Amino acid sequence: MTPRGLSRRHLLGAAAGTAAGALLAACGLSRDGALGDGTGEIMVWTWPDNDRTFLETIPAFERKFPKIKVNVQGFSGAFGGSYNTKVLGALVSGSGPDVAMVEITSVSNFASKPGFVDLKKPPFNAGEVADKYADFSWKYVADQNSGRIFALPKNTGPGGMFYRRDVFEQAGLPTEPDDVHEALEDWPTFVEQGRKVAKKGERWLLDAPDTLIRVLQAQNGVSYFDESGQPQLDSDVVVDALEFAIGLQKDGLLAPDMSSQERGAAINAGNIVTFLSGNWFGGLIKAQYAPDSAGKWGVALAPATNGVSAFNYGGDFIGVLQSSRNQLAAWEFCKWVTQDSESLDAMYQRDLYPAWKTAWQEPWINKPDPFYANQNVNTVFSEVSATMKPPVTNPNDTIANTALSTAVNDVVHNVRSVRDALARAQADVEGKLA
Repeated sequence: MTPRGLSRRHLLGAAAGTAAGALLAACGLSRDGALGDGTGEIMVWTWPDNDRTFLETIPAFERKFPKIKVNVQGFSGAFGGSYNTKVLGALVSGSGPDVAMVEITSVSNFASKPGFVDLKKPPFNAGEVADKYADFSWKYVADQNSGRIFALPKNTGPGGMFYRRDVFEQAGLPTEPDDVHEALEDWPTFVEQGRKVAKKGERWLLDAPDTLIRVLQAQNGVSYFDESGQPQLDSDVVVDALEFAIGLQKDGLLAPDMSSQERGAAINAGNIVTFLSGNWFGGLIKAQYAPDSAGKWGVALAPATNGVSAFNYGGDFIGVLQSSRNQLAAWEFCKWVTQDSESLDAMYQRDLYPAWKTAWQEPWINKPDPFYANQNVNTVFSEVSATMKPPVTNPNDTIANTALSTAVNDVVHNVRSVRDALARAQADVEGKLA
């Protein structure tokens, strides 16, 4: 018997709504979102430079998917700033773009929050291609306990040592990448041989201490937090890394504080001889710092810690928001951006290294580059990508990163000793998490 005021049609409608809700939940959707039919307009949020890259590649996507139109908005502050705040606001409010980019330093923060579609669930089934992405990058997006996949890896930052061939040659050091790595295979030999290129107050072996410390952390497998969530900014590895960096500074091997203009001029003149960075740094050298220095650069594996040269320095990810009304179209864009050879080729021309492993064998990524004296730099970056191990990530990584940067700055400017500065950083993070 039907209760007063409710017709059979109302009951059937309610049942249909319940079934639809269950279907949406099974697909990882909220009631506000919808799969759509795989056509129509989608909005993509990202940050400057990446928005311009998208605008260059979207015409190719729209030729392949003529029934999907892609709009892009770029917002500043990708590295823990206003962009992240804007995306977090969209996740909370249930309004915003269909697709959003996430920078690697913010992955653990976004992955731990609801609002992104779980791409493990049908109809997305992203887990089926997990083994086709760089192993270390996939571990950023897939929850080890629940299996939830909140995004796809887009680009990574396999790290190497960028060096000035011309300065090495003048100092009597080898210039070819394999020979350079053999001569500077670990940190003691790097310092010993590197003294030959330095000139007190004029030319330095290495850039800023922050980068060196993070490289040494990565090679030692020490993240900001351990598996239990305990910060480890005052660990022996971080203490030794900061003391090593300060020792290089006192010996005149580490470049001093510089304005961005001074730093750019020093890079262009070859007065900072080596840089430890992700492969994206090459794009900055070519387009911004030293565009007229083609042929003077090489890339080698970084000096090793206990035989480990590999480190990652950068990367980004792309996911579909639950609030999107057109999730299938958004999903097609995410797949194309991270998997399609034409898309990955265009991004690699801007020195963005693909997380999609198939691309590492493509002709466009394995060819001589005149900027590096016709070196195929992918011989370095593909090796690093294949051997890299992922760090432990934590939603509070940005807090720890800020605290460590403050500690390094205090030591560089003689405000505190190494151990005092790192103990203060450790206490600061622990206090904010209490």
